[in-house]
Amino acid sequence: MSSESTRAGLTTMQPIERRNLGSDVYRILRDRILSQELTAGEKLSDLRLSSELGVSRTPIREALHQLAQDGVVVAEPNRGFFVATFTRRDLEEIFELRRVLELYAIRGLRNADHREELERAMFELEHVERLIGNATTAQQRMDAGDAFLKTDRGFHSWLVSTVGNRRMSTIVGGLWTQIAIFQQVDDEIPEWMLVAVKQHRELLTMLLDGNLDGAVELMTVHLDDMQTLVLEDFSS
Repeated sequence: MSSESTRAGLTTMQPIERRNLGSDVYRILRDRILSQELTAGEKLSDLRLSSELGVSRTPIREALHQLAQDGVVVAEPNRGFFVATFTRRDLEEIFELRRVLELYAIRGLRNADHREELERAMFELEHVERLIGNATTAQQRMDAGDAFLKTDRGFHSWLVSTVGNRRMSTIVGGLWTQIAIFQQVDDEIPEWMLVAVKQHRELLTMLLDGNLDGAVELMTVHLDDMQTLVLEDFSS
């Protein structure tokens, strides 16, 4: 049985009945790529996808072009769109860019009072810590992992948004979409997540205490550690 027919047997696609078709299609295709339902190197036929989702090919192509900007889809001239394949060097480049952009952003926090947002981030992190600490079943661990991924991305995205540079936020959003492919949650809490939770707490504590220099140093360590651990998972 082909991979396409196997997938068709597992997934029932429902026609989209919303006004913002481009955004809906983008979200659906992105989620299917992140869950690896659409696999690396797979051709993405706009004709097939339009039939599955019950929409015209226009919003499909709009979504594919957006996913190409995010870096999780590749557009090849005269061949079409394909799910991106990542190498070790690709991941290294992603983290190199994150260091440049996020360290720039965190240094800029000295220019305004963000205490309310930082306290909210700490509250959300404490909620995640409780979920992880109380998780005794596979489903609870998966739920806790999902909660952390949302909190993690939310904090880093907020950090970059404080710069007020729309293009920078768009770039970082694309990088996070690429990283999400490798930060999948299963029925165990991965080591990188436990490290990230601990470092996030230390980072937020420093920022709330006004220790910006220490926060910049810790952010560097945090991104270095995340790169090492994600690359270890990638190699395995």
